[in-house]
Amino acid sequence: MSEFAGPTGPIRDVTTGMTVVDADGEAVGTVDEVRMSDAGATTGAGQSSETSGNVLTSLAEIFSTDSGMSEQAQERLARLGYVRVDASGLFSGHRYVEADQIASVAGDEVRLSVAADQLFR
Repeated sequence: MSEFAGPTGPIRDVTTGMTVVDADGEAVGTVDEVRMSDAGATTGAGQSSETSGNVLTSLAEIFSTDSGMSEQAQERLARLGYVRVDASGLFSGHRYVEADQIASVAGDEVRLSVAADQLFR
């Protein structure tokens, strides 16, 4: 078993306030929060109730209960790391970008490898 080496990929260069642009070049919004991956976050399946409670408590702290996001989606974001985007226009509200959906980071712009409609809400 290898030790967690920390964040990898473009997410390590993302900071709050950056502009987020989807794969089609459309502005999605601005970065509201960056959370790096958590190698210890696992799915609830097969865990003891004590461990599951800790994971679920952590997820509840990260995501609001009214987000409508499935527990599986929340666990996936916690494992991979994510960027929370304060979206504007038609895509108002928060959107969540998985770390592996970030194509590049340059200047004050985060460019995604997916369209905005593929992001978690």
